[in-house]
Parts: sequence; C-alpha cells; structure tokens
Amino acid sequence: MADRDEQRQNANLQQPTQDTGLSGSYCLFQDPWWLNLATNGDWGEVKVENSGNIIARLPFQLKRRYGFKVLTQPHFTPYMGPWFRPTSGKETRQWSYQYSLTSELLSRLPRCDLFCQTLWPELANWLPFYWSGFGQTTGYTYWLTNIQDVQAVWKRLTTSARGEIRKAERTITIAPSNDVDRLCDIYERTFFQQGKPAPYNRKILLRIAEGAMRTGHGRITQAQDKEGNVHAAILIVFDHRMAHYLVGGSDNRFRSSGAVSLLIWDAIRFAGQHSLTFDFEGSMVTNIERFFRSFNPTLVPYNRVYKTGNVFGSLMHLRNAAAALIGKPPLRI
Repeated sequence: MADRDEQRQNANLQQPTQDTGLSGSYCLFQDPWWLNLATNGDWGEVKVENSGNIIARLPFQLKRRYGFKVLTQPHFTPYMGPWFRPTSGKETRQWSYQYSLTSELLSRLPRCDLFCQTLWPELANWLPFYWSGFGQTTGYTYWLTNIQDVQAVWKRLTTSARGEIRKAERTITIAPSNDVDRLCDIYERTFFQQGKPAPYNRKILLRIAEGAMRTGHGRITQAQDKEGNVHAAILIVFDHRMAHYLVGGSDNRFRSSGAVSLLIWDAIRFAGQHSLTFDFEGSMVTNIERFFRSFNPTLVPYNRVYKTGNVFGSLMHLRNAAAALIGKPPLRI
C-alpha cells in the first residue's frame, strides 16, 4: 500500500494537466489528492517506470469483505482504471503501448479474491483486461460537451427540461453553500424517503465535500424558496476538463418545484466557465436516466472490469444459483 510519504510525492505526479490524443486516460478520480480524500489516505497503486519517470499507474483501494480481499475503487469515486503518460505517434503504436503497459500493471497487482473497477469512459478498449482473464459489463453515463456557449446549450435542452427550469426560477433561489452537513442531510433524506438507509458512511461524504471545496475542485449549491425551505442540494467536482455531478438530494415535499432541474442547469453554466464537459455521472435507474436524458446529452458507455479468484467465483456462482431458485436477482459485481 502507498504510505503517506509516497502519496505526498505522488501528489505532484499528476495534478490536472491536459491529456489529449489516443490515451485519454486521465480523470481527477485517479489523482492522489482525490484518493487521499476518498480513502483518508488508505489506498495503493501499482506503477511502471522508465528512467525514473512514471509512465503508467493503476490505483486501487483494498477492502476486506467477509474475509476476502477486494481491490476496487473508493466510495463516491465513479471511475478509475489505469493512467498512461501521453505519447505521440501512429495509432497502432499507441495501442501497443497501452496494451503492454496494462498487462504489466495487472501482473503487478497484489493477490486478491476480487478485482473490480469502473474504467474512465475514455478508456474504451478493455482488450488487455480480457487477455488477462477479466470479465466485463457495460454501463452508461451522459455527457454534455462544449458547454462554454450557454445559449447553445440552452437550445439543446428538451422542451420539458426548459419548462422545469423556467418554472423553478419563479419561486426558487439557487445559491452556493458551504454547509456540508446540510448537503449530507438532504442526500440521506433521498434514501430515507424510499425506505432505504443511506448506503455510505456520512464521514466519507463530509471529508470529500469539504476537501474538494478547500482545494477549489468542488461546489455545493442548494435551492430554497422564500420561506427558507431547502428543496434540493447538489455537489459537483471539477477540473479543467470535466465537471461531475457527484451527489444530490431533494425533499419529496417539494418534488414538483423543479428545483433539481434548476440546480443542474446552474451547475452546467458554472462548469462552462471552468470545464469543457459536464458528466451526469450516469445512472442505470430508469427514472433518473430519463431525467438526465431531458438535458439532451450524449450517451457514453463505460466498462466495468472484474476478475475473481477460484474460491470467490465459486461462492458467487452458488449464491446466484440459490437466488435464482427463490426468484431474487443475482449478485452483481
């Protein structure tokens, strides 16, 4: 595992810099500053070096589940996967470069019972994982690109989205906020309203939100009415390339106010001053996907790769076979 001194050294390795061309491998969620926030410093990585320079790295978090070792990504970290130092040259040569480095990284991973990560969407080619015995599932997110021209983006929205935003503007005020506890409260309320417990430890979200804002990579906004009722709140994190809608929540008592639509529109306008693309950070839930789609973004697939040890894989197979007999859904990796 990476110790604190090594992480401080790595913090200077990959501060957000333009990563163009075929590699497209950089996202802020791979960056040491983010990983330190998301894990409180409890993360590791494997890397490949050339003449003392890091040319590839694959970060991960080690978790223990029921006695099994799992290498995965931290909570509130939607994407990870390998990073490659950008190169130039013919496309075929760059593919070979990535293939060989990915294989080398995978060979250096510590022994585990399960490896499972969601790859950054621009890492569309998972062939080296396949060749190393990994499985894959496909997920989807939505991206709004070229968002600096606000008027052009507004025209791209669907009629329903523009209608919700205009409706909310008549009664709702949007304002940046430093109230991280309020964000957590309303995020948790979203789950409680569905009869579900919040899926993550509150301390993690507090640490991430506070740290992202402290470093200038996060922004909380909340929507409230004239009586001071908070209808909804969201947190986005961003760098020079991409702004991500990380978490959000709303109060069901004000579901029809259009507050969430107005918050996202405000976030898109803000992101247009800092980033090139707005990432809705995906959802495979029908109602959420339909809502995101009303902003007329581009559908973007991503790969979730996984590999199990023999014992873990056998137990999963038995568990899913038993679940099928009683009509329950399979356990998804």
